[in-house]
Amino acid sequence: MSEKTEPATEATEDAPARPAALRAPIQDLFASAVHRFGAVWADLVVASVAALVLATIPVAAVHEGGGSVDETALTGRFAYGIAYFTIVGFVMLRGLPEPAPRRRVVWTYATSVMIGTVAGFIVAFLGPYAVVPMPLVLFAVPAIAAGDVQPGGTLARSAALAVRNFSRTWLVWLITILFTAPIVVSMALIVYAFTDGGTAFLVGLAMAAPIVWPFSALFTRALYADLTGRNVVAPQDRTA
Repeated sequence: MSEKTEPATEATEDAPARPAALRAPIQDLFASAVHRFGAVWADLVVASVAALVLATIPVAAVHEGGGSVDETALTGRFAYGIAYFTIVGFVMLRGLPEPAPRRRVVWTYATSVMIGTVAGFIVAFLGPYAVVPMPLVLFAVPAIAAGDVQPGGTLARSAALAVRNFSRTWLVWLITILFTAPIVVSMALIVYAFTDGGTAFLVGLAMAAPIVWPFSALFTRALYADLTGRNVVAPQDRTA
């Protein structure tokens, strides 16, 4: 499995450059994420539901306060973006070989808020085309949680790592989208008989989040370890 962190070509302060041939196949990264999710799904689902509920509070407040559909949707982009990256931080911190210092925990969740906000702006300005540049921010939270970068350099490191490993990063992102789509559709179909199409789609997204968010976080963690050669997962994953 990839989560034994195969060495990568990128030279860092923590790991020298290694041949790219030693990287784990993408299918191993996917299998690793699926295996981890299967082993600790209850904790991850509970954490995702909690993040989803908290993120829904400002969205509901805007809606109930008389906000328009566009205003409610805009609030949701930011709130749910922050919630997703919070789950990424949760997965990273709980899986580390050694517990992270309290200061790094604070930095990790603060970075989750920052990157979630950045992602919200990307979606707000680019709409569905946001899927193209989104991988540029994927590694910001993993990098700060692993202790590989100071808070001010997270976004730059994430973008640089993604660009240096363009094909691998965007392939994992594409697989994540393809994995997510049928889950959202199936959840929407469950509630479609009881409500209209637009509402069914939104409810489907909400029902899919406790599955999609943790899997995506685990997949991203596996990829980050693979690209950097960093040991970010304990032999006995502390998420369990």
